[in-house]
Amino acid sequence: MHLRNRWRAPRAIVAAASGLAIAAATLTVAAPATQAAGSLTGPSSAGVSQSVTVTLAGAPEGLVTLMDIANNQQVSSATAGYGSQDLSFYFTTPSAPTTMVLSAYQDGAQVSSNNLTLTVGSIGTTTTISAPNTAKVGTATKITVTVTSANGSQYNPPGQVVVKDTTGATITTMGLTNGPGAGQSYAYWRWTPTTAQTYTFIATYVPAAGSQAAASTSVQDAIVASASGGTISLTAPPTMTQGVPVTLTATLAPASTQGTVGFTLNGAPISAAIPIVNGVATFQWTPNVAGQVTLGASYTTNAGGSGSTTDVVTISSAPAQTDQITLVQPGWGPWAPNGTYTLGNGSNFTFQASTLSGAAVTLSETGPCQVAGLTINVPTGSGVCNLQASSPGGNGYAPVTYGYTVNLIPGVQTADVSAPPSGRFKVGRVLVLESPGQADTNAGQNIRWKILKRDQGRKHCKLLYPDNGSVTVRIKSKGECTVVGTAPAVAGQWQKFRTVRKYRGR
Repeated sequence: MHLRNRWRAPRAIVAAASGLAIAAATLTVAAPATQAAGSLTGPSSAGVSQSVTVTLAGAPEGLVTLMDIANNQQVSSATAGYGSQDLSFYFTTPSAPTTMVLSAYQDGAQVSSNNLTLTVGSIGTTTTISAPNTAKVGTATKITVTVTSANGSQYNPPGQVVVKDTTGATITTMGLTNGPGAGQSYAYWRWTPTTAQTYTFIATYVPAAGSQAAASTSVQDAIVASASGGTISLTAPPTMTQGVPVTLTATLAPASTQGTVGFTLNGAPISAAIPIVNGVATFQWTPNVAGQVTLGASYTTNAGGSGSTTDVVTISSAPAQTDQITLVQPGWGPWAPNGTYTLGNGSNFTFQASTLSGAAVTLSETGPCQVAGLTINVPTGSGVCNLQASSPGGNGYAPVTYGYTVNLIPGVQTADVSAPPSGRFKVGRVLVLESPGQADTNAGQNIRWKILKRDQGRKHCKLLYPDNGSVTVRIKSKGECTVVGTAPAVAGQWQKFRTVRKYRGR
């Protein structure tokens, strides 16, 4: 063929040339048997049903097959053109763990100088939860859990997923279905939030027995349930009265939203731009109208996003009377409005509070006292605290605030001593008054012990101070002794401490 392209020869010479060409062709066919210089490269490990690429460097021209000589199976084939140097084979690993020994062949002869061992094992997975950022209270929301095999594996992970909340409580357990894509399995349920709050879910994939996929757990996925079901929701008290202050709250989803919120009444602004803090903006508003109105809240993010929501509410007429607060000190009784009371240092208790309107009572104070909720704590023994109890009113009652004056006095100093009660004891008996390492009084004062001189008490009893740090008294003889333990007062804080024991020897 090559001679014919170069010049025209006499027939006899052409025939001879053709014969030479046939002989040359015969020699070329046998050549691959001697070409085993190609080198196979590729991964040494892979997961089940995973796409893998193996390359033969220095590939000969023509069709080359990739064989798994360990299992006597052809796994792929590719054709190299004239002058090709590299040839790539693409194939998918088996669906069960195995060891493959790969080698390249052409016309039954090996054309790779090496065998490539590929170990096929189990596959990793990734579990994800797909759900909207927001949900509407009382409305079913579809939540999907998907388990995907790693590294592009087409293996559909079998088994189930367990969904829990952040406390570890199980929400639901679902079996997996193949899909929606290759190498994936999924399950879903319809969840209905009952209250407006943020819910967090975590899904864990539990492989079925004999599965070739590994377990995995999703990252937390948070869903904000709101009354509107949108990115912003508006919350107002269930009952509102003309002239009675209320707090309007706008909640944004996600909570990381940064920007401002404006509140409206029948479309007209009633507030300035209020910054969003941790996904919430609040505004205290006093209704100046009665009847059915439309409250609104709209937001603008720092990135230029926006949204709004509205809520139709009914505002009742101005209240007919002022609310009343009942504040009760446990073990003492109710406190009268504008009354004056005395509390000692160390006092700590929680009031019981109620109102005619049914509204919650809020405590506040000025002075050295500390208030948290309905609990008051007195950390000092001097000064005056001005306590206030407030009700926002509602249900036809106007808001009200009561004041109370609290005079502070030194507290009662106490100690948990080991001294046994007064009584009769055998002569020679040793009684422990203060144990080793015993705590001081509640004011941090040391206790000093003595035996009174009267009735010849020191004749009948004797104080001992062992090396272990305790204080004891020994009954020396028949007769009575009076043992007294005292600790000094702390000016303006604690009263003096005194405890007395009478012991008689017998």
